[in-house]
Amino acid sequence: METQTAPDNPHMDRDKLLGRIRKLYAMSRESESSPHEAEIAMRRCQSLMNKFGITEQDLETSEFGASKIGKAFRAVPSYVGVLGSAVALLHDCICVRSNTIEFRGFSIDAEVASLTYDYLSAAMERSLKMHKSGGSVEPGRSASFDYRVGFALAVLKRARLMDAERRTAEEQVAAEAGREQSGPGSSLVVRKREVVRDACMEGLVTRRAAKVRYRNGQAHDAGSSDGANVSLDKQMGNVRRKAVEG
Repeated sequence: METQTAPDNPHMDRDKLLGRIRKLYAMSRESESSPHEAEIAMRRCQSLMNKFGITEQDLETSEFGASKIGKAFRAVPSYVGVLGSAVALLHDCICVRSNTIEFRGFSIDAEVASLTYDYLSAAMERSLKMHKSGGSVEPGRSASFDYRVGFALAVLKRARLMDAERRTAEEQVAAEAGREQSGPGSSLVVRKREVVRDACMEGLVTRRAAKVRYRNGQAHDAGSSDGANVSLDKQMGNVRRKAVEG
């Protein structure tokens, strides 16, 4: 990972400084990086923000955007909504359901969320096809639905765990860096999501999520197993790095 040096000139171009901080933050979130590299990037990010008086509000200059998945539905299936919620959590976005799934947030996050959803959806369908060919999942729409629900719920469970671990790590870094607002809820990702909600929730009506119904059985178990083992770290690191470098 390239070493980032702090600007010596306090009057350096502010846009360049903000760009550097955003890239450090992106590096700190790349799951492909080692934990040590990610921690170095986050500490550097916190240090520059403290040294030059950069706030989360200053980082908001990145444009907000939205990205939809390619497929439209007459009614969005429950497993699609679950998988969309998992992806949104991984990339600090809002998942909006209409006749499709739309990710809203910072432009780069929305773009990467859409790519991640496409990757996971394709992986799910490939695995389902293999199970059907091998006879471990019965033919028919019902068994396919149960498989997809199991897959999506397993990915959501992992996303929640990864998110909790990320927030804990960032709060620890913030506390060690001596930031004034340390403790629960002080991580950059928590405050970033507050910014996203404020900017991207206009016109949206929040509803309680409907309970996902499925039959416990062989198809659901197969989906759960595949969702629990599908690669997240490497794939998310790759697509995010391409988006940042682009």
